[in-house]
Amino acid sequence: MSTQSQPVVPSTGLTVLHLFCHNSEHLDNDVFTAGVKAAQAEGAQVITAAMLGHKCDVAIMALHADMRVLRRLQARVQVAGLTVSDSYVSITEVSEYAKNMPAEMLQPRLYPVLPPEGKHAFCFYPMSKRREQGANWFTLPY
Repeated sequence: MSTQSQPVVPSTGLTVLHLFCHNSEHLDNDVFTAGVKAAQAEGAQVITAAMLGHKCDVAIMALHADMRVLRRLQARVQVAGLTVSDSYVSITEVSEYAKNMPAEMLQPRLYPVLPPEGKHAFCFYPMSKRREQGANWFTLPY
């Protein structure tokens, strides 16, 4: 039996991890940087940002096909001394309203390259996509 588990990957698209963290008195910036670089060496795209507001000090957004790579990044972030105060996991997808778009427009939705050129900030908001009638915010009137 192999000691390595099989990759955990979506059938299409990438897994996305958002970590919202607070600094601690034990924060080691060198260990944090090494953890990010290790994830990048495994092929992950990682973006970090200093945040405004009380909910976190730093946000980390990471993309990779294999969820295990993102889990290792999360563990390294915690070992570096950041405390994860909130997190979200998602998978890039083609939304129902975009399925008829040309293939060249769908690829960046499934396999984005971060950061987008010319974009120096990002905004995050959790979005519920409940699959019950009347619960899809796209269809609500203004």
